[in-house]
Amino acid sequence: MSLALYRKYRSRSLDEIVGQTAVTVALKNAIKSNQISHAYLFTGPRGVGKTSIARILGFEINKLPYSDDLPLDIIEIDAASNNGVEKTRELIERVSFAPVSAKFKVYIIDEVHMLSPASFNALLKTLEEPPAHVIFILATTESHKIPETILSRTQHYSFKFVDEKTIAAHLKEIANKESIQIDDEALQLVAQHSGGSLRDSLSLLDQIRHASNTIDAPVVRDVLGLPTENVIALLMEALDSGDSPKLMTELETAYSSGITASQIAHELLGEIRNLMTNKEVTKELLRLAEELLLVPLSARPDIQLELATIGYILSLHPEPAKPAPNHRESPKPSATVSQQREAVKNPEPAVAERSESMPITQPATRIIEKDAAVSEDNLWDQLLGSLRATHNTIYSILRMCKPTIDEAQKIINLEFKFPFHQKRINESKNKQVLLDQLDKLGFASYQIQAVVKDKKPTASNETTLEPFVSKLELEEDNPVLGQIRNVFGSAEVLE
Repeated sequence: MSLALYRKYRSRSLDEIVGQTAVTVALKNAIKSNQISHAYLFTGPRGVGKTSIARILGFEINKLPYSDDLPLDIIEIDAASNNGVEKTRELIERVSFAPVSAKFKVYIIDEVHMLSPASFNALLKTLEEPPAHVIFILATTESHKIPETILSRTQHYSFKFVDEKTIAAHLKEIANKESIQIDDEALQLVAQHSGGSLRDSLSLLDQIRHASNTIDAPVVRDVLGLPTENVIALLMEALDSGDSPKLMTELETAYSSGITASQIAHELLGEIRNLMTNKEVTKELLRLAEELLLVPLSARPDIQLELATIGYILSLHPEPAKPAPNHRESPKPSATVSQQREAVKNPEPAVAERSESMPITQPATRIIEKDAAVSEDNLWDQLLGSLRATHNTIYSILRMCKPTIDEAQKIINLEFKFPFHQKRINESKNKQVLLDQLDKLGFASYQIQAVVKDKKPTASNETTLEPFVSKLELEEDNPVLGQIRNVFGSAEVLE
């Protein structure tokens, strides 16, 4: 059985480490000047060389030739499976014993953030005043979980993601050694999808190396299940033109070919990043980026992706409001939510137009106080508000509908533009959630009816309600903008 590439080409000296120059230069100078610390802390993302450098440091401190088999005096411990205080106390008891053959006994504790608080407390005294023959090297991907008392007793080295150009060059060197025929475009694609992890890039190269005698970008996309440039171009075209049916068709085609929603979201984020680099940034793009970041974290990534992209189209191409039918025998519609909010901003007395043949209904504008009791006028806002905190997916779907309330039949009609939204709301568990919320709001006698546009039966006594649509505020302290800036960097925002 052959070794995986990431194991076969694991660095064996500090000079062979790729992409962590600042760390390796500092450690080499410390070894050269014989100024070795008693405790080191290596932090950074996975697959960038923390454990490799810890092992190399253990050998070079002891002036031993590197070997894949660790000597007795270099002890590697996985804190994820040895995080109890009893295990830590056993380790501390063994620390007092002198090295077997080397000058220093080196303890490498990987994923050290997994230690329990009691274990950290037990380790603290030993880290503060260790025996002269002991060196600790702690490694973690989550430095924020390390207690300050531990941080203050170690030399902290922060590792970074490796840039795509460096990864591609390293992969090309290994491909030449392994006689893998792969072009530069394919190598760049592998580097791009490694996420800055050198180890992951080698695993990807290992995965595609036998896919074809000559490997190019289409082969890489096919093996890794990545969307083609044409698929992403068609999706971006649909987003730009506001063509919702085309967007859904392209997404269904991508799904059927084995491309996941998370992969599509990743590619779309790359396109948005390019737009941001060129400073073509709008509030709608920022909102879309925010929604796409949530796709891999969602229980239903496909639904999250569809809601994000359709929501973006609706924000750019809102449907024009339809004029109310001019029937003298019909009651006048009650106030929409936007009218109510406008009335709050400009509290002028509203004068309702009346006709002798028209029954008196609710006033054209009615100010609804924040703590007002739930009524048919503010039912929709109350319903969305209660769902937003507890059932975010249902809340997101309801934002895509046009609701009307049939007061006579006690039915809330939800008109959707696409069948997949209607289907989701008509699922028994989702509909039951809505009925339960209505019951809590005091409307137990109401029923929910979800329909697709142009298929909804008309009723003369329906009153149109306007759904609440949340907007992303462009403020300096907005945490969402902060997250996006951390991912993409800053760029000018166009109004």
